[in-house]
Amino acid sequence: MKSEYDVIFIGAGLGGLTAASLIAQKGKKVLVIDKHNIAGGYATNFKRKDFEFDVSLHSFDGVVKGGNSYKIIEASGVADKIEFLGHDTLYHYQCGDIDIKVKHQDIEGYKKQLVHYFPEEEGNIERLFSEADKNYKDMSGFLYSTKRFFLRIMATPLFYRRILKYEHYTVDDYFSRYTKNEKLKAALSAQWSYYGLPAKDLAFGYFSYPFIDYLRFGGYSIKGGSQKLSNALVDTIVEHGGEVQLASPVTKIVTNEKNKIIGIESKKTGFVRAKKIVSNISPYAVVSLTGDEQFDQKFKQNLKQLKPSISGFQVYLGLNCTLDKLGVKKDEYIRFFSPTLSQREQFDNLKNGNVFEDKTGWSINYFSNVDDSLVSPGKSSLGLFTLVGTSNWHSLSKMEYREKKQELTQVLIDKASKVLPGLVDHIEVCEAGTPRTMTKFTNNPGGAIYGFEQNIKQSGLFRRFPQKYPLKGLYQVGAWTFPGAGFIGTMLSAKILVDRYF
Repeated sequence: MKSEYDVIFIGAGLGGLTAASLIAQKGKKVLVIDKHNIAGGYATNFKRKDFEFDVSLHSFDGVVKGGNSYKIIEASGVADKIEFLGHDTLYHYQCGDIDIKVKHQDIEGYKKQLVHYFPEEEGNIERLFSEADKNYKDMSGFLYSTKRFFLRIMATPLFYRRILKYEHYTVDDYFSRYTKNEKLKAALSAQWSYYGLPAKDLAFGYFSYPFIDYLRFGGYSIKGGSQKLSNALVDTIVEHGGEVQLASPVTKIVTNEKNKIIGIESKKTGFVRAKKIVSNISPYAVVSLTGDEQFDQKFKQNLKQLKPSISGFQVYLGLNCTLDKLGVKKDEYIRFFSPTLSQREQFDNLKNGNVFEDKTGWSINYFSNVDDSLVSPGKSSLGLFTLVGTSNWHSLSKMEYREKKQELTQVLIDKASKVLPGLVDHIEVCEAGTPRTMTKFTNNPGGAIYGFEQNIKQSGLFRRFPQKYPLKGLYQVGAWTFPGAGFIGTMLSAKILVDRYF
């Protein structure tokens, strides 16, 4: 291990690994350092008996050759190292009398299903998607432009004007331009839990790119799980002379008397010098590692006012039978179940921990339907997911925590059993991840799974937490900064960071 690098990355999540790969390919000496013993952050796998589970990936948008999102896969040097598996059914949405299956790369079929349930809205639906496509084109043009970053900013009012036009819109604001039908708007935003906010609060700018990307180019899993992607990024970094140091928590970000970054310290490595440090951990952790006194009052006040996202609760089930034995069709992958309550009412219940009655949405992921390499022959796996509030979990005693975890696990299994009769008779492995689990492995406050909440005050190029700190040489990448969480979101944050500052 060297004593000095051009750039050190704290945190080996997708944002940090992607940025390190891009910079290493430029010939720079990079070090990625992480407290965990495996690389990837949320893009990791774990094993239990005959089952291997992907920690967090539900669907990876648009990563098909020729698609916009595939460009970041190619640029990061991993296109020839991983295999993407398309989802025959993007998702299946059920709410009251509405039952919609969104098929792979079939936006026209999706629109026809919407018209079937809302025939009086046919013209509005067509106009809504026509404008959403144009907005997606503007977003993609900006994100993947080869022009220097400041030229892109200058060109935005002329060439990417919808980025500015909709920067103060929520998802509901945008849909409301075309329809007042609340059921239609709820169907259009069926995936809202994957963004961490209901449509009336979620920034359209953040939602709008994956909204069209999924529908036009499809949703995907990674063969072998998302650990394959993380490992491929590590390989690319190493192939280009970089290093990845795991099981090595950073204890300090070091500055000199002029308040400039000069390196990091960890128990395993001691002091390592670098003029540039990129954080792929939370900004709160960065302030703690650097020292509160190193930051001016304005920065600290702004950080204090920012709101972290909600957390999540996921149950991982390994079954001793194939999914078809439970009546699951081979083309099924994600199913969203929603009560007839508004999204805001559901979100309030989730925040307050009121998930034990039929007052909140939840989802099933049939993992082994897409990738049966993660299970033994004759077996299967699935995941049950719900958003949950961040409060109360971290203050519980060990016994209280264990009881709460088990209680919520059972609630989700009971819900799933109504959809999949006989499920409980086939459970061989049951594991669950809670807000406390998220904090344990990421140090994210409250177990936040989406970085800062994507409301309109905290979203977009000019209002998201900045990629550059007020200390010279200190930068941010990943879910906490622009554009935000999600596999493509964090990888795009790496591209924007490198385009803008490296």
